[in-house]
Amino acid sequence: MDTMPATQPHDPPVNGRHTLSLSAMRWLAGGLLILMSLIYLLAVSQHGQGAGWGYVRAFAEAAMVGGLADWFAVTAIFRHPLGLPIPHTAVIPRSKERIALALGEFVAVNFLATDVIAARLKDQDLARALGRQLADGATARRIADGAMDALPAIADLLDDEVVSDFMRRQIGDLSRDERLATAIGRGLKLLTEHGRHQAVLDAALEEGWRALEEHEDAIRAQVRARTSWAWRLIALDARASDALISSMEETLHAIARDPAPPARQRITDMLRRFADDLQNSPELRAQVERVVADILSHPSVATYFQDLWRSLKASVRESAEAPTSEARGALTDAITRFGAAMLEDESVIDTLNRRLRALLTEISGRHGRDVGALISETIRSWDTKTVVEKLEQNVGPDLQYIRINGTIIGGLIGLAIYQATVWLT
Repeated sequence: MDTMPATQPHDPPVNGRHTLSLSAMRWLAGGLLILMSLIYLLAVSQHGQGAGWGYVRAFAEAAMVGGLADWFAVTAIFRHPLGLPIPHTAVIPRSKERIALALGEFVAVNFLATDVIAARLKDQDLARALGRQLADGATARRIADGAMDALPAIADLLDDEVVSDFMRRQIGDLSRDERLATAIGRGLKLLTEHGRHQAVLDAALEEGWRALEEHEDAIRAQVRARTSWAWRLIALDARASDALISSMEETLHAIARDPAPPARQRITDMLRRFADDLQNSPELRAQVERVVADILSHPSVATYFQDLWRSLKASVRESAEAPTSEARGALTDAITRFGAAMLEDESVIDTLNRRLRALLTEISGRHGRDVGALISETIRSWDTKTVVEKLEQNVGPDLQYIRINGTIIGGLIGLAIYQATVWLT
């Protein structure tokens, strides 16, 4: 006999409402049968005491037959009546395999078939329903809360050292297959082609000007240290320092004021050559790879990546644990705005509806049989007693009405037959 796997979820054997209902119906049907038996015995004992007792006896006798016959029929569905191996009884235990196959096939054909799903989805506005749900603030908040609550658990699944090592390997792999150098080259080329590097150059000039101001005293000290005592005696070192600093200031000002000075053009040409070499020079790409490899091999880099990952995890946990964190609010607002934007764009609604219908239809066609097979295998994995209990708990109370009806209707039929016999004799 098959046994139910330990991981197989199943209903508890005692379900309060159903168990009481089934028990009560069994007592009612059985009590009615006992009552008919007592009435029959009473009618037999009163034989010859009046014509009315004949009708009572006929009714009770036929009711007993009907009740017993229906008790046998109902019981035979689930088990052998009185434990006797009577042929064609215990229908469900004997037919578990067939029931499993039939139920799986029924679900796959009648609920998950491609044409059935396509027909059901034909007039369904799935995209608009999705948009309304996302645009609803309460729904968006629940989605955001669910996502934020899941992040710490996901992050905890990843070991800090493993993640940092993975990040280093990815950067190393990126440099080894020349993608890093090529990407840098393309980025520089894109900047120079559209003149966007000028903003970077302006920022660099500003930093250079600031650095010159901050290190003016150091420059003067270096010039003074490198001049002879005779120059210092007649203050030529101060004049040389002034001339050097003024020259650098004028050069920076000239480059900053003039949008197309020779210095800017030389820098632009240098960047273009460097970008071209990064994309086409194997020697330069090899140098980039060696530099990146040397950097990544340093122990401090591994520590840096570990600290970076720990900081990221701590930030995620802090945002997730705070019910009113900015991250939760931002994610909720983003989901709400996305839903509202969907509802306002009919073209998006139409496109998404077509794709959702096609996707769901394809999924049903691809996996409908798998779902049916899963249902069949699940039922097969249950032991026979469990299958009987599940079915009897769900349909048993209604089947007891068959016994009650059989008892009453049997008695009425017996009464009718008795009356007909009286008329014919």
